Amino acid sequence: MTVLYDKADLKKTLDKLYQTYQLDYFSTDPLEIVKQYKNPKDQEVVGFIAAAMAFGQVELIKNGIQNILQKMTPSPYQFILNFDPYLHGEFFDNFVYRFYRSRDIGLLIWWITQMVRENGSIKNFFLKKYDEKDENIGPSLSRFIRSTLSLKTQPFYSAIPEKGYGIRSFLADPVDGSACKRLNLFLRWMVRRDKLDLGIFQEVSPSKLIIPLDTHVARISRRIGLTNRRTPNWSMAVEITNTLRKFDPDDPIKYDFALCRVGMVNPCPEKPDNKKCSSCPVVRFCKKKI
Repeated sequence: MTVLYDKADLKKTLDKLYQTYQLDYFSTDPLEIVKQYKNPKDQEVVGFIAAAMAFGQVELIKNGIQNILQKMTPSPYQFILNFDPYLHGEFFDNFVYRFYRSRDIGLLIWWITQMVRENGSIKNFFLKKYDEKDENIGPSLSRFIRSTLSLKTQPFYSAIPEKGYGIRSFLADPVDGSACKRLNLFLRWMVRRDKLDLGIFQEVSPSKLIIPLDTHVARISRRIGLTNRRTPNWSMAVEITNTLRKFDPDDPIKYDFALCRVGMVNPCPEKPDNKKCSSCPVVRFCKKKI
């Protein structure tokens, strides 16, 4: 990778952005809803649902999450413990969000129910597949996905949905090259430990996480040299994370929230634009100079 700037200067800028984009910007993120719950058992259930919904416009995402959670009040965790797919599946009738339908949400809740009843929590279900010896979270995530797909699907689906179809799109596998943005987002929320994230999965090291690669992070990362790749896939997510690891080896994706907010607050144009680019806090590192 060609270095066009001083690495220490970029680190200083990223650290400043990390401090700048904090709780004041929570309204732009579905994590705001997750943190409204104080019990960690509720938080991980809500977090898994919220991550599954995290695609599209923020306000529509949050509305979709709230539509699901209003059926699960006052405690989503207690709802899970009492959930019967044959009796309660109709709770989510008429739900529509993008390519999700009611049976996708029903299956998601049913999968969570099986994880929790058999293991006590989503965390314990995940930890059965976690290996701290792995270079990064990828292999553990892949094992977690395969284990989830081995759970019962009926009565919502007669068999596992096809890849990319309905709720199966949430369970994309890094082995197939997917960036796994939403699952990496869920793990960021659950693993990292600061004012932003929840730190519930304390057995997992933040150093193992891979950045949740959305369109904002991908474009900003290409522009400032965190990656030379053009396709937003697992390889790009790993390369960006490895570059950020040079700035903070113990917690490389602490910069994720800030990088995403930079892209949201200052939408990065395809071509350099004096008016739009001048307000970007990382413009001096940009490969595409104004």
